[in-house]
Amino acid sequence: MNATQSYLGYKILFEAMVRFSAGISEVKSLERLPYEISRHLKYLINFQNFRFYYTVPEGMDLIMVDKVGYTSYVLSCQLDPDTLEAEVMETGIPGHIKCPETGDNLHCWKFANGKDQHSLIRIQSHDTLSLAENSIPLIKVINKMVSTRVENLKMVDLIHRQNRKLENLTVALQSKNDEVRELNRMQEATIQEKTASLKSSNSKLKALIQFNSHQLREPLTRVLGMIAIKDDIPQSEFISDILPLMQESVVDLDFAVREVIERSELLNEEMETT
Repeated sequence: MNATQSYLGYKILFEAMVRFSAGISEVKSLERLPYEISRHLKYLINFQNFRFYYTVPEGMDLIMVDKVGYTSYVLSCQLDPDTLEAEVMETGIPGHIKCPETGDNLHCWKFANGKDQHSLIRIQSHDTLSLAENSIPLIKVINKMVSTRVENLKMVDLIHRQNRKLENLTVALQSKNDEVRELNRMQEATIQEKTASLKSSNSKLKALIQFNSHQLREPLTRVLGMIAIKDDIPQSEFISDILPLMQESVVDLDFAVREVIERSELLNEEMETT
């Protein structure tokens, strides 16, 4: 291969990498990412089937792409312990076997993308030469691009879910605030009603006290006055003139006492119902 051919080869590869990077950068959801990878990956490597595994707390997310256009994003899958992927995940050593069903070559690499975060790339290909040692830098770049985009999309998805939770909490909090305001309004109305009732009861109690002091005191004073002059006048005169007046005053006193009792009972009933 001469220098011109080498230059053209690198130029084509560079342009394919730019299109690959730009394509997956525009993806807005994890579900759409496999399709965009499928559109551009075929210009970078020769493959029949491409799998990208990304570690998550529940297991591994899986992106599947094949040459005929099938794409899929699987959340939280588990590695089959008898597969090449499981072996490479455990040992960290790149693996290569022949697929017993098709005779294709299976290549697998493990990458550390950050603290406690790893990814796997497994490629099924007819062509062994395209995945030789000189292809490892290209595979690393592909892993870096895809893993970074997956991480970014997961972060965006997490932010959206947190925002939805926050919105739901805000709605629930608003509902609770409305309930509290309604309870406060009802309590204020009850307090105002109780206050008005107490004021009314106090006013009636004052009126009852005034009534007691006047209505009872007046006939009682008359009786006491007539008793006071009993010894100062002849008995016959007391019996004929004073005693009838005393009896009348006693009747007035009895009437006043009954009225006080009735008013007291009515006031007690009103206070018990408030």
